[in-house]
Amino acid sequence: MGELVRDAHEAGIRILPQTAYLGRTRDGVRTSSGIIRAGYVVNAAGLYADRIARDYGYARDIRIFPFKGLYLYEDGDEAGLRRHIYPVPDLKNPFLGVHFTVTVGGEAKIGPTAIPALWRENYSGLKNPHWDELFEVARLGSGLMLRNRFGFRTLALRELPKFSRRRLASLAGQLVRGVDMRRFRVRGSPGIRAQPVNLRTRKLEMDFLYEGDSSSFHLLNAVSPAFTCSLPFSAYLADRIEEYIRTGSAKETHLQTDS
Repeated sequence: MGELVRDAHEAGIRILPQTAYLGRTRDGVRTSSGIIRAGYVVNAAGLYADRIARDYGYARDIRIFPFKGLYLYEDGDEAGLRRHIYPVPDLKNPFLGVHFTVTVGGEAKIGPTAIPALWRENYSGLKNPHWDELFEVARLGSGLMLRNRFGFRTLALRELPKFSRRRLASLAGQLVRGVDMRRFRVRGSPGIRAQPVNLRTRKLEMDFLYEGDSSSFHLLNAVSPAFTCSLPFSAYLADRIEEYIRTGSAKETHLQTDS
């Protein structure tokens, strides 16, 4: 990441950390660091991408529903695993399921879970609650639980017990033999997945999703490409932005994944 930041600086890109988006202006955006004039706005805000997109007339049927990913790290210096181990994915939902990952430092970890979060940045238990988001998530979540259109109720009831370290380790232990799962007891930093829900179809968006025109571009779902395909995907989106500016078009696009 440090190399990418250095490349950005060398390309004349100014990075403003700890800066929040506060709203749209006539010729730019209003932020906690002041107004930034912009000839073209690119929104890749993750958990808040849908809210920003609605300021520009997009994402009318899209709401971000946050899912919390919990991790457990192996306790001890001796690594018990040397490679990643993944389960067979369930194609009915976009979550891979709990798996084993070996970090670049040689540590083994299990996770993540896909537990419905209480609000968008619900990283640390009940600290710093966002009450408006809590009510929004509760309203949307209750509707999804009631209708169970894509198996949301089943998913939620299956994931909630994974708050227990013992339960999480036990489930992961079904993927391997000869590994002492009692060693996995160190909590890692949780992550929050920005999962879009389509209010019109009442389904989770499972493909890449973006909207844009000749003045702004909004990445609403990146399908967790991580660093595996982040750079070529960025190049693809840059081409689409160039196309929007050249043609003055406005459209919504789904990119079909191989799955």
